[in-house]
Amino acid sequence: MSNQESVADILNGLSPEAKELVARVHQLEKENLHLKTSSLLTTKIVEAVKELAK
Repeated sequence: MSNQESVADILNGLSPEAKELVARVHQLEKENLHLKTSSLLTTKIVEAVKELAK
């Protein structure tokens, strides 16, 4: 990411599938902010990727 690129610019450049994955990962992170270990969140992210890849 260059100094002039915003997060919105980067997100707008993603494919629809990538945007959907970013939204799902963001949702999972918000739902699991209370977790002290990230292994459960990692598992949920992997499951989301597999689901979207179908």
